Amino acid sequence: MIINNQFELNHITKIIFGAGMVENIGKETAKYGRKALIVCDEGVRKAGIVDKVTESLTGSGVDYAIYDKVLPNPRDTGVVEAAGVGSRFGADVIIGVGGGSAMDTAKAANVLMTNGGDCETWARIRKFNEAVLPVICVPTTSGTGSEVTFEAVITAVEKGMKVSISDGVKLAPRLALMDPELTLSVPPLVTASTGMDALTHALEAFTCTYSQPITDGLAMYAMEKIAGSIVTATMEGSNLKARTDMMVGSLMAGMAFTNSFLGSVHSLSERIGGFYDTPHGIANSIFLPFVTQYNMDADPEKHALVAKCLGIDIAGLSQIDASERGVEKIFELNELLGIPKFKDVKGVDSNDFPKISESCVTHACTKANPRKIDAEGYLMLLNKAYDY
Repeated sequence: MIINNQFELNHITKIIFGAGMVENIGKETAKYGRKALIVCDEGVRKAGIVDKVTESLTGSGVDYAIYDKVLPNPRDTGVVEAAGVGSRFGADVIIGVGGGSAMDTAKAANVLMTNGGDCETWARIRKFNEAVLPVICVPTTSGTGSEVTFEAVITAVEKGMKVSISDGVKLAPRLALMDPELTLSVPPLVTASTGMDALTHALEAFTCTYSQPITDGLAMYAMEKIAGSIVTATMEGSNLKARTDMMVGSLMAGMAFTNSFLGSVHSLSERIGGFYDTPHGIANSIFLPFVTQYNMDADPEKHALVAKCLGIDIAGLSQIDASERGVEKIFELNELLGIPKFKDVKGVDSNDFPKISESCVTHACTKANPRKIDAEGYLMLLNKAYDY
C-alpha cells in the first residue's frame, strides 16, 4: 500500500455549511471588505442565485459589482475581463459564485488585480509579488472542490492548454460558504459529471503516491458519500439529502487532493480540456475507469479499498478481484448517469492522440500516478477509451 508517514496538512479556509446558509453571505463578507466583486456565469445569475447573494450583501452594507461572463473551462481572456471590472470598481473582496470555473476565475482575477501581469506569467513564476485580496467561494455544484483548493486552473486560449496559478496557500479562499440548496436546480448531466469529477478527486488523492493518512481518511469518506448519493442526486434533483451528501463528499475530496495530489486521470482530462474544450467533469468521468484499471496492479490493496468505498462487498475476494469490481462499478456509474462516450465528445479526433499523449507526460499529475506511465501508456489509454 502506498502511504507516506511524513506529511503536512494545510487547511486555511473557514467552512460554513448548511441549507439556507447563503442568507449569511452579507454579514460574512462584511468581515473582509465593503466592496465586493461577484464572479459568476450567466446561468447562475439567471437562476436567481446571484440575487440571493446581492440581497444579503445589500442588507449588510456591502456594495458590489458583477462579472457574469465566465465560461466552462475558464479562459485567461475572461480572467482579464473580470480583473478589469474589479479594479475599476475598487473591490476589496472577491466572491466566486458557481462551479469551479467561476471560483477559479475569481482566484485568478484576484492575482491580476493585485499583482498585474497575465495568467501565463503567474503560472510560470508561481510567486506573487503582492498580497492578494480575500476570496469567498459559494459553490453551486458538487464537483471541483475549488472552494478549498490553493490554485486556479485556467485555459490559456492562444496555447490551447490549461495552466495552473498558485503560490503556496496564498490563493486559498478565506471562506467557503456551502449551501446545498443552491445545487437543487443543477441539471442531471451537470450533476452527474461534476459528481464524477469529485469522485475522481477522492480516488486519485487516495491512490496517488503523495497520499497520507489524513487525506486518506478524507478521501475514503468522500468516495462513500459520493458513491452512495450521486445516482439519487442526478435522478431526483430535488432530493436535499442526496444533494447535501454530494456537497459534503465534494468538499472532503477537495480537501484531500489539495493536501495530497492527483494522477493520470487529471493529466488526461486537463490536456483534453485544453485541446477540445471538453468540460472537465466529462473528461474525468470518461477516463476514470480506464486509468483506475491501469493503476490497480501497482497498489491492489488500496484499489480493493476503493471498491469497498464504492459500496461493493469485497469479503472473500482477492485484492485484484475486488479492484476489478471497483472498475466495473465506475463503468456502471458512467452508463447509468449518461456520461457520453469519448468518441462522441465534440471535436475528438484520434489523429490528435499522439500529440496529446506526449503532452500528458509533462503534466504535473503524471509524477504522482501510482503506476509509471509514458507517452505510449497514455496513447494506449486514449485509444482504449475511444474504442470503448
